[in-house]
Amino acid sequence: MTSETIMEQHYTPVQLAKRWGLSATSVRELFRNEPGVIMIDRPEKMHKRGYVSMRIPESVAERVYSRLVMKRPTSLVAAGRKLA
Repeated sequence: MTSETIMEQHYTPVQLAKRWGLSATSVRELFRNEPGVIMIDRPEKMHKRGYVSMRIPESVAERVYSRLVMKRPTSLVAAGRKLA
């Protein structure tokens, strides 16, 4: 991780979900094992459940978005159909 990555915008799954028109669950699945994603673990204590917060750097979001765009089915693009 570079100093540029540290200072760039970081998004929550909910924030990216709103921008991309997806559910927060879908965003969490997309980024679960993605290199560069920050996972902040809060272990279970007494009567409180454990929790993991995810923060996604802008550069990682751009990389995943580019990869998803590259996977877009060409048959739908050629037919002029719009993907949801």
